[in-house]
Amino acid sequence: MLGPRAVFMLLTLLLLAYGVAEIARVRRVHPDRWMLNPAVIACVLVFCLSFGVGNVLFFLPADTLEIVGLVPDVTPAMVKLMWLVLLGAIGMWLGYWSPFAAGKSGARQQRAVSRWFRRSDRPRRFAVPVLVAIALLARLLQVRLGVFGYSSSHERQLELSAITQYLSMGAGLGSVALVVASLDYFSDRSSWPARAWFLAILALEVGFGVLSGFKSQMAIPFVIAGVCSYLQSGRVPRAWLAGFAIALVLAYAVIEPFRVTRSTDRAFEGTSVSSILDAFIAARAREEVRPAQGSVWIAIIARSTLTYVGSLGIEYRDEHEELPEGSPAFLANLVLAPAYAFIPRSIWRSKPIGDLGLWYTQVVLGHDVPSSTAMSPVTYLYFAGGAVAVLVGFFCFGTLYRLLFFLVRPHEGAGRALVYLVLVMNLANVGSAVDGVLVFFCRTLPLALVLQHLVYARPRRRAAAIAPQAPVGVA
Repeated sequence: MLGPRAVFMLLTLLLLAYGVAEIARVRRVHPDRWMLNPAVIACVLVFCLSFGVGNVLFFLPADTLEIVGLVPDVTPAMVKLMWLVLLGAIGMWLGYWSPFAAGKSGARQQRAVSRWFRRSDRPRRFAVPVLVAIALLARLLQVRLGVFGYSSSHERQLELSAITQYLSMGAGLGSVALVVASLDYFSDRSSWPARAWFLAILALEVGFGVLSGFKSQMAIPFVIAGVCSYLQSGRVPRAWLAGFAIALVLAYAVIEPFRVTRSTDRAFEGTSVSSILDAFIAARAREEVRPAQGSVWIAIIARSTLTYVGSLGIEYRDEHEELPEGSPAFLANLVLAPAYAFIPRSIWRSKPIGDLGLWYTQVVLGHDVPSSTAMSPVTYLYFAGGAVAVLVGFFCFGTLYRLLFFLVRPHEGAGRALVYLVLVMNLANVGSAVDGVLVFFCRTLPLALVLQHLVYARPRRRAAAIAPQAPVGVA
């Protein structure tokens, strides 16, 4: 009776209203650092932003949408995807509020896991320099081997697949170093060395974020700093939020021309920092690849929305009872995610290499180009088992979010905060490769627990003062 466009709009408004209502409930029931609750983060990023706010694009004039390569038509597949998104949001919050999640995250369980965390908030003297050195060495090796950021090629990634994951883990220690330095900087005992390390690592992370060619990597360091400020003070870090917004806008102005040059220049050789910098300089010198004035914010919103590109996967799955040979085993990969996390590729030769985005581009979208496309976690779960998999999958995520937040309790110590932030950045913002998120969690949780014991020193034991006893029975 209403038509696809009207139903699409109503579902979008319903999703946003439902998300706001659930977030308000969390703020009322669980007010301690509620903005860092992973269920709140997932609700904002995965549902309200990717499938809610971004849908405003489909009601803009057609010539405006041409800037970002979208079509103004609302297809039946987009409407079906919105139904599935709403089902996934309901499933996530049902898992979060479930009696099972509440029972497994109670006071007794919190006391049981408290022994896993360091009580001291003071990092060891050489912890931050060692983390920075390892991250710097890993990134330089990535550049040298041709597997760094957007400068890498799919062929090179396949050739070095046995070591790329370990290089990525080493490079990720740069973010860990920024977390440790930020927690120390925003603490009550901040000193000039802590401030110096914080500013140096922040500049280093932003610099490598630019060189990576990924816009989010340029802005993420400001998010880390703001999150650590909020954890330590409990106040919303407005200055760091503004820094994130500015960095994101600058990233489109700086990185997008480089990505165009990287894709079109056959002579590009990204195996040294100087060659990547030369490509950036050459890209800025070309007028035709600069973003059109006034299109940056539209491009940002377009990059955040997954409605249209995700609906193409829903339509493809409905039209194909059997996927083509060589397609990912979606359900099997979800089940085997814990095994993928711990069995190295040198032993398990047939372990998936993580080229889901490339498969989606070439098979579902039909583009014969070596590029990856995000399909959305809802589309992934629909490939794995239809609407049932969407509901059950997000129910499990909602349960996991509550367990993580209440068992770790990141605002009660720097060691807890380190473990939590290492996990929540990828776990709450569920990527298109849902199996990869589970692999990351299973592999990173034990490593993060060990890491916080290495980073933070043991608390000093103070000798108990013995009070002199007064003589008894003296008149």
